[in-house]
Amino acid sequence: MAYYEMAQKVFATENESLAQVAAQLDDTFDQLIAQIQQVTGRLIFIGIGKSKLVAQKIAASLSSIGQPSFTIDAANAYHGDLGRVASNDLVFFVSNSGETQEVIKTLLALQAIHGEDLATVALTGAPQSTLAKNTALCINIGVNQEADVTGLAPTSSTTATLVFGDALLVVLEQVHQFDKEKFAQYHPGGNIGRLLLQRVKHVMHSHIPYVDEDTAINDVIYRISDFGLGLTLVRHPQTQAITGIVTDGDIRKKFLSVPQVKKSCATDYMTRGFISINQNERNQLAWKKMAAYGISNLIVEDDDQQVVGIVTIHDVLE
Repeated sequence: MAYYEMAQKVFATENESLAQVAAQLDDTFDQLIAQIQQVTGRLIFIGIGKSKLVAQKIAASLSSIGQPSFTIDAANAYHGDLGRVASNDLVFFVSNSGETQEVIKTLLALQAIHGEDLATVALTGAPQSTLAKNTALCINIGVNQEADVTGLAPTSSTTATLVFGDALLVVLEQVHQFDKEKFAQYHPGGNIGRLLLQRVKHVMHSHIPYVDEDTAINDVIYRISDFGLGLTLVRHPQTQAITGIVTDGDIRKKFLSVPQVKKSCATDYMTRGFISINQNERNQLAWKKMAAYGISNLIVEDDDQQVVGIVTIHDVLE
């Protein structure tokens, strides 16, 4: 068997396992969502080994939509981290076998501290296990087989747990009516925050290149190069009103069609008028506007329609 065929078999096995887990979900999942809506504390995921790593991803995803969540290693919990759990938290215990001793010991220790006040959930592949029987809710994410050769390495089971976490994330987004604006509030860095939160005035270039309509083409080229924005605004030589723009692309497209290049000036290459955007608009709108017009720059105006800057596609995306 070719190696790629072995890889295909892994995908097929894990896909089958996911379908199985999906079919196992019942109204216990709805009870879990109701429990999460009522909790006044945090969502805490406790596991060890691969289960803890999967739990970390789930907790990180939930935190990204404003659901306070974190992970505790079961070994560390039983040796001093129990104090990180409060009675108003909702605690998920992650163990495929449901018999992982470190996880069970942590569960029992927390119950000894908080009693029935502590809400507990088992994420396990063994609904009849010790863990399942000692938690208030049990989510069955058991799979028929692992995908590895030995049938022992966590493969299908960890994938199923990850997808369960994704399902939980998506449902909670619906419950909390979580949209792109809210998502951006928790992701102020990177492209998401830059597009959805920042306004054009935060990223625009306020140092603006200008030439007059009768400026010689050599000087136009120098002005564009000096500012590095790929364009310059063009003004009427008497009134100084802005009449258009000249871009790098304009010069390249029209250069060969100009009769006397050495005597040419800005008017021979300029585009009359310009596409603008208000400085208080979001970066996302600037990006959409540039995409709609097939351009890479916008002229920025204030509320009085006075030019105050230039914004480029790189400014709103990087």
